[in-house]
Amino acid sequence: MYNIKAAAKILDMPKVTIRSWETRYNAITPARTESGHRLYSDQNLEDLKWLKIQVQENGIKISEAVKQLHVSRKKFVKTAAELPQSPEGSSQYEKQIDELYNAGAEMDSERFQYLLDLNFSMFHYRTVFFSILAPLMVRIGEEWENGTITVAHEHMLSHLVLQRFTQFFRIFPTSDTLPKALAFCPSGEHHQLGLLLFTLFLRERGYPVTYIGPDTPLEGLPELVGKQDFRIACMSIGNERLLPAADEYITALTAAKPELRFVIGGRGLENVQNTANKYYLGTTYEDWEHWLEDTQTSRN
Repeated sequence: MYNIKAAAKILDMPKVTIRSWETRYNAITPARTESGHRLYSDQNLEDLKWLKIQVQENGIKISEAVKQLHVSRKKFVKTAAELPQSPEGSSQYEKQIDELYNAGAEMDSERFQYLLDLNFSMFHYRTVFFSILAPLMVRIGEEWENGTITVAHEHMLSHLVLQRFTQFFRIFPTSDTLPKALAFCPSGEHHQLGLLLFTLFLRERGYPVTYIGPDTPLEGLPELVGKQDFRIACMSIGNERLLPAADEYITALTAAKPELRFVIGGRGLENVQNTANKYYLGTTYEDWEHWLEDTQTSRN
């Protein structure tokens, strides 16, 4: 990550131009430190470099160049960021997944962190989270169930991956005008990968999300919802057998805040029906975008 001074030097561009393209044309969305200072990723710099070429060498107006960038980026994200249904779906990044898995299997946390840093420098962060880390965690879970790796391996790797998610949760600025969300898995659900990815999806769009995590007991949750201004409850379950438990949470939380809306994600939920306050989410990035478009339309 680079501050604006370093970014301007690398790109040979005035800082005022970078700020203008960012704020006036929405060319990029840099991360922010806790004190509000901009932080530019390698992908941000690549986007700015491409825009600079279009404007200075090809004579395209910056507004038109930004439109072209966003169209190409949207197409890319929908392809690369689709949630993997199995490790086989991520063969394009098989090398990166294997390297991370081997470092984890050897309990080499330092190398694991180094490889993560390398991947984030090489690829867009969505690609790392959705196309590398997601299938990696699926593989780790399968190898643990098969007895190939121990529970200690699984806990260490899950902790390191969770750290990366929380780092990104912190750097995305949130909007006071968007509804506040609560994200959790009900008691008995220990798989949080889908919930982490969906939380990242919301946070990068400015939604304030309070992430609680897996195996969240119902006790005390209605009181929390009643005291806080939560408008959306995001719940992740991995199997239809947990639907009765999810309904119990929905009943209790709705009693505490009748206007609360629920978004429920996870595999095996294709045959359940949506209701007025309950939406069962698909497992792809495109499904999430459709839900968000519908939500924003209903708010307007």
